[in-house]
Amino acid sequence: MPPGAAPENAVPPGLARRPGNGTTPQPATGTATVTAPKQPPPDIQPALPGIRPATGQRTAGAKPRAGKPATAEAASAKAPAPATAGAKATGAAADGGADDEVPRWAAKALEQLLHVTYWLDPGEAGAAGKDGERLTATVRFTGQRADVTGKPGPGDTFTQEETYQGIAPGSGPVAVTAEVRGVNPGTWSVTARPVSRAVVGQSRPAAGPEPAAPGKVPWPRRVTVHAGPNSTVHTASTLRSKVPGVIRYAYACLVVLGVLTGLAIEGVLLGSGHYPVLRPELLSAAAVAAGVIGGKAWYAAVSGGKWDGWCIQGFVGGAAVVVAAVAVIGPGVPKGAFLAAATPALLIGMGIGRHACFWAGCCTGRPTASRWGIWSSDRRLGCRRMPVQLYEAWTALVVGAASLGVVLALGLSRSGAVGVIALAAYTLVRQGILGLRDEPRHWRYGRALTASLAAAALIAGVVLLAVA
Repeated sequence: MPPGAAPENAVPPGLARRPGNGTTPQPATGTATVTAPKQPPPDIQPALPGIRPATGQRTAGAKPRAGKPATAEAASAKAPAPATAGAKATGAAADGGADDEVPRWAAKALEQLLHVTYWLDPGEAGAAGKDGERLTATVRFTGQRADVTGKPGPGDTFTQEETYQGIAPGSGPVAVTAEVRGVNPGTWSVTARPVSRAVVGQSRPAAGPEPAAPGKVPWPRRVTVHAGPNSTVHTASTLRSKVPGVIRYAYACLVVLGVLTGLAIEGVLLGSGHYPVLRPELLSAAAVAAGVIGGKAWYAAVSGGKWDGWCIQGFVGGAAVVVAAVAVIGPGVPKGAFLAAATPALLIGMGIGRHACFWAGCCTGRPTASRWGIWSSDRRLGCRRMPVQLYEAWTALVVGAASLGVVLALGLSRSGAVGVIALAAYTLVRQGILGLRDEPRHWRYGRALTASLAAAALIAGVVLLAVA
């Protein structure tokens, strides 16, 4: 080799290996580092719609393509960034991989969570220390994901305490349910233990309910009581989660059935009276939509701005406003006939749909040990309660059936005042039923004022019917 000539296999100086242990990547010497632009130019669009530029983090649940090994970039994306290492795990496969465009309510509905239940026995009414008083129980739920391998990571374990008040002694088995969010999807092994709390002025902790024995809840419900502190639970979305005594899809099914039944009754009444049917039916559908809006707005007003529920009084008010407006404008049929046909249809449909609240665990009554109570759940505390949802449903059915009988007897043309009487009677009876609800009174004069207005409307309707 001539002096000064480079060897045939010599490595260029810019690519020469630098000192090190071989595990830390070293930038090549003599090369320039070019910073990539953060965003592509506006005139350059992705080749396919829906494809986004690659980021430094991998979406939860994403997998390498079949037949292709994972690249170093994908492997490094598994490690959390320092800024997000302490973020709380959502535990939702859909939530973790959801786009930014997904609404918050949809992400919450699709989130994978746990509903864990522990059964208690409140003892017999009249036992020592339990005569005429309500019990309070605090339960600590601890869980670990069963299908985790190695050391549990964030979202693989949880500890959560829940306090349940208003338990009535002598009411039979009680199911206390906790909703656990922020956990990873999978199968979980959960343990529940009652916690004794010290009470000011007492030397010993207050005694709480004892664990329940296996069996069934009191008739007519036949919910199975699962005894023991340990259970295996699977994560699920809210609509697919299981809570004792709650049937998730009953609400939508019964409400739709009630609406369709009401529209059918109105159509039959109008058709039997030889009146047009299509336009009044469309106006009634608009009244139902207004009732839905009114029920949501009323609930938000009385619950301090919450939008996760409905109020039947708001539904009646919203629908009544539209029905009154239509009666003034003209529904295509005589106003009295339209009101007479719409009222029994509304009440009977509402009586059918109101049963949904009992099965869905909303609008619940107070816990009771009375034989008139029925075991039901508010999705957190399942026990024997006053079945106020059923009382309201049966009231609507009875008043609706009575108004239907009067309309059939007198005819649509002379039964306009029946609408005022029926709605006022239902509202008046409902104010007494509301006193059995398990909820605080937001305004002490609310029920009294509503009852007074309903009584006045009832008297006016009776006078109008008598004059007619």
